[in-house]
Amino acid sequence: MLLNLLYLAIFCTASSSSLSTRNVPVTIDTNKVINIVDNRFLSYTIDTSTYKWKNFIDFSSPRLRTLMSQLSPAVLRVGGTSADGLIYNETTRLRKGIFTWDNITALIKVTKSTNARLIFDLNQQLRKGNEWNSTNAEKLIKFCSKMNYCNSMDWELGNEPEWYKRDNRTVLTPQQIGDGYVKLRSILRRYANCKKSSIVGPAVGRVTSYLIKPIFRGFINITGSFLKAATIHHYYFAGPSATKETYMNASYFADLPNLIGKALSLIKASKYPGVPLWFSETSTGYGSGTANVSDRFVSGFLWLEKLGISAARGAKVVCRQILYRGNYALIDGKLNPNPDYWFSWIHKMLVGQKVFAVNLTGLPTPPTTRVYAHCTNTARSSYRPGAVTVFALNVDTIKNSVLTFNGPFANQNYESYLLEPSVSGDVLSKSVNLNGQTLTMPSDETMPEIVPVNQSAGSTFALPTATMAFLVFPKANIQSCQ
Repeated sequence: MLLNLLYLAIFCTASSSSLSTRNVPVTIDTNKVINIVDNRFLSYTIDTSTYKWKNFIDFSSPRLRTLMSQLSPAVLRVGGTSADGLIYNETTRLRKGIFTWDNITALIKVTKSTNARLIFDLNQQLRKGNEWNSTNAEKLIKFCSKMNYCNSMDWELGNEPEWYKRDNRTVLTPQQIGDGYVKLRSILRRYANCKKSSIVGPAVGRVTSYLIKPIFRGFINITGSFLKAATIHHYYFAGPSATKETYMNASYFADLPNLIGKALSLIKASKYPGVPLWFSETSTGYGSGTANVSDRFVSGFLWLEKLGISAARGAKVVCRQILYRGNYALIDGKLNPNPDYWFSWIHKMLVGQKVFAVNLTGLPTPPTTRVYAHCTNTARSSYRPGAVTVFALNVDTIKNSVLTFNGPFANQNYESYLLEPSVSGDVLSKSVNLNGQTLTMPSDETMPEIVPVNQSAGSTFALPTATMAFLVFPKANIQSCQ
């Protein structure tokens, strides 16, 4: 009887242990670089709607400038639905829907001081018959040329034109949208200091939609000869109705690869197959995100997944909606970093431009563990050329993932940066622990020191439930990372 009880105890313990972990063999193919992202890959936005609020943000704040500088180099895209309602005027009086010369000056100053490049989204809804009425936009461009601002900025025209009918605005054909961009280019070329400004567009949403495919396809064929990048937007779901469970639903992982694949296939089938693909606006849930969820730890799973899959599938830049204000902001109203800011900051420091394919086995469908690999960012970190950075996330709430590295990585030392909620197990935590230490800014002008944990050669890495991690192999000595 005693032996039977002992056997039962051992059996139950073993069964419990097997249920709590999942072995995930990881193979990184460093023989081929599958994508080289822009050095401003992880970027961010400010929504034009914020200009409805007087003194909505103090760009002279040392704290804000520190936080922006730490995400450099970057693109700052100023745009959104309200961009198609702005009027540009030299007056210093800020009224609803008026964007002034002081506003553009403030943007140029802050982007130049934080190593960001401005993309400004112009109002496409100013019309003269079937044409874009460019008179008001040209006033702004003329001022930017006079002040030599164009050397620090690029341009976009309109925002999500597929929704103009829904929003009771003038509906435009692909030809009219493209013609507006051709006209914008002509205007920029008339001003000596703006000739070298680039143009991106058309800022459309899901190119898998029958409404959007013809806009995107037609636009590329009209503008591809001078377009710096084809821009699309992406959100996983409606933010206001989402829950924390929505943000950890692994089925959403399949959404973005299909979208990127369709966008790239439309570009490749156009007259200009080499045009790069950018996300000029993207986040998790549209509609300003989800209250008390988008600004919490749990939001980081889909954000890091988006960065990983976008780079792996061929996108060059990802502009996060939004830097400031809104439930999904990187920085809260008191200029404190939200969790997604910390994840972005660490990604910026450790993840480089060259991307490798990663193969995982032993996962359920849909997979709850995701792993991505890049050359290490040696420009922002103390690591030397040849190093490789891996980042991984585990949305499983029951099983830890035990990562086992194959091939040349099986016998290498590595350094780990484990990210967990500051309140253990609480994915709605507003603060983040890195290797057990809560991330906070020591002062308005300094960032915390991050210290990795050394892992011995051949050791597996246990990624606990509902956590994420960055792992650096400092002596990988990969030729393409030299």
